Amino acid sequence: MFDLRHIRHFEAVYRLGNFSKAADEVSLSQSAITKSIRSLETLWDVELFHRTTRSVAPTEAGKRLYPLAVNILAYAENVRRETRGGARELRIVSGPAVLELLIQPALLHYRDTHGHMRVTAESMPPAYAADELIQRRAHLLLYHTTTMAGLPHNRRLHIETLFEEPYMVAFRPGHPMLATDGTLGELLTFDWAVAGYDQIFEGNLPDELRDLLQRSDFPRYRLLSQTACLALSASTDVLTAAPRSALAPYLADGSLDARPHPAGVNFSVSAATLPETRHEPAISSFIDSVRSLTATS
Repeated sequence: MFDLRHIRHFEAVYRLGNFSKAADEVSLSQSAITKSIRSLETLWDVELFHRTTRSVAPTEAGKRLYPLAVNILAYAENVRRETRGGARELRIVSGPAVLELLIQPALLHYRDTHGHMRVTAESMPPAYAADELIQRRAHLLLYHTTTMAGLPHNRRLHIETLFEEPYMVAFRPGHPMLATDGTLGELLTFDWAVAGYDQIFEGNLPDELRDLLQRSDFPRYRLLSQTACLALSASTDVLTAAPRSALAPYLADGSLDARPHPAGVNFSVSAATLPETRHEPAISSFIDSVRSLTATS
């Protein structure tokens, strides 16, 4: 068994590329940090650094260890925080449309029962998000159900659908698409802006739909913001797809018009958690808050 301090010392030497600088960072003498690295190498019977009088460089084993060391240290820090403070922090990672449409109204409900919690919500590519969850640096993922189906590690996760409503095609009033037959093939002759639309989502679409979109070089603009897509559609001939509830204020003020999506696709949001944490009150209560926003069809 290794000492976590060895991993911390290894990470510092690797990142800084210098034993003396690493020793200063962790408040040790250079001889002490050198001894720590040698102890780890002896324990694992592996050389982690090539050393000369002028330089230090990681071996192939050291290169393999470094990303794992970063994960180990992050996990240890998370354990420390939760042990000292209890479950007082909830980190959510989601797709951009989910972040804009669901997180804020869910928080209004969540504050009634968990007002003491510190909540961080951010968006990132889903493959990275899955790693964050597996490494326990995130507590909850909220992504389109189609994306969830292709997530790395998804067999190790508990996934449940929380929210579902139809996608609509949004466009400015008087858009030339109104003169078409409204089929998807016709609509794809126009430029589109889409929030999200990552490779995992595209890869899990039905084959016929995915092939049609790829042949059309869809989408022209991938903005990672539902609001930005809607604003672009309101002022240009660019089309976008958005959940019905996201369109409500634009339809009310007349800045956008909308029609049902011809492919009949839905904005379906699922939650992913680790099986052993899904029933923790701080996590399950936020899931319930999202679920309460609408009845899943």
